[in-house]
Amino acid sequence: MLVVLDDVLDEERRLAVVGFFSQSDEARKMKWEKGGVDKLRGNKSPMALLLNRASQFFDLSDMVGSEYWAHYGTRPDWHVDKDEKLYAMSGNTECPICSVVYYADVDVVGGNFVTETMSVQPVTNRMIVFSPGLMHGVEKYTGTRLSVAVNPWAIKPLGYV
Repeated sequence: MLVVLDDVLDEERRLAVVGFFSQSDEARKMKWEKGGVDKLRGNKSPMALLLNRASQFFDLSDMVGSEYWAHYGTRPDWHVDKDEKLYAMSGNTECPICSVVYYADVDVVGGNFVTETMSVQPVTNRMIVFSPGLMHGVEKYTGTRLSVAVNPWAIKPLGYV
């Protein structure tokens, strides 16, 4: 399943996400946030707003936390969202409950989110929610593109303390 949602956040919250992830390379690195959607809502985390929308399509009741990071001027190659450390250690693939890509700020030519069968244009304030195990990537582009990735997990991935 792949769902595309537009106008996901109000302008104030969208700009808060842009501000947070535009600060530095450190702000864009992968991080772990413990707790389910309700706990994140209580913390007023912008991730909670995105996960709340994702929960309309995927059951997040078993979520123990989420990892999140951002791409700003970077382009991921073809991949499956998975527990990277587990895969490196054993070759086993454990995937999140679902995956979320949120386009916080986009001004590009190209840069579509692609799967083997679909292509989705990046648009500011658009969110893509998709099933675990989906091979995906990003086409080459010119311009600026700030995308936020959020993976809710039922089991905490290895590598997070």
